[in-house]
Amino acid sequence: MSLTGVWVNERRSILLLDEHEDGLLAGKFRSIVGRDPNVRILSGRTSPVEDGKQMLGFAVQFHIEKPDSGHGHYSVCTWCGWAKDKAANQTITTHWLLTISRLSKEDEWSSTTTGSDTFE
Repeated sequence: MSLTGVWVNERRSILLLDEHEDGLLAGKFRSIVGRDPNVRILSGRTSPVEDGKQMLGFAVQFHIEKPDSGHGHYSVCTWCGWAKDKAANQTITTHWLLTISRLSKEDEWSSTTTGSDTFE
């Protein structure tokens, strides 16, 4: 099993992974649903393959410009899950945590959201 390649999730976001022999993951991510139009660098780790599946985790930092209008912010998203061989193809099933910087301290309670993605 190799994670190196291009992966697309159900929302059409694009994940480009390069898996190294030591378990290091490097690559790029382009979110189609976010407001960041740029391709962002990612880094992460993988486990060894066991019984046709492999754990992985990676993180991406985003930057939304225009802080003067009150809509700019930074965010960090982490994905964690499993890569599995399924018949003729592989899938990566993840849960994610997205933390967004806020302009006021009162909004910090709502700065983290969760979700899931499946990449093929």
